[in-house]
Amino acid sequence: MATTATLLVVGAAIYGLNTWEHVQSQRQEAVCKAAREHLDRLKIQARALASGLTVEAYAEAEKAEAGQLVLALDSAKNEAEVDAVIDKHSATIEAQITAEDAEVQSRGEQPFLGQEFKKQRIPTDVKQEFKRAEKAVADSCE
Repeated sequence: MATTATLLVVGAAIYGLNTWEHVQSQRQEAVCKAAREHLDRLKIQARALASGLTVEAYAEAEKAEAGQLVLALDSAKNEAEVDAVIDKHSATIEAQITAEDAEVQSRGEQPFLGQEFKKQRIPTDVKQEFKRAEKAVADSCE
């Protein structure tokens, strides 16, 4: 009788521990997912601020650009045309990056004319929040 009671208590303890571990695992996954979503929203906000647009306007512009790319890829008839569309899109992005870098380098910081580096359009509080979000993702998604 004592052995049965001992086995029952040990079984209940193991079941409780397994249940607790499962709940902790689910909680960890939920916290990790929330931290990643927050980081993704901050990335979008930072890109929007860097481009000088509102978050909504940036999202619309990004959606329109992605729509054009998808339409071009859908209209491609063979692999060579798909490669050409991808190469053209890559070249366009590289040209935009080069143009923005050249603009920043040539203009410099001239606050007296109301001009400043594009990299400085993101406020310090957003940069700090971005760092905190990156740390939260690193801590919760180990």
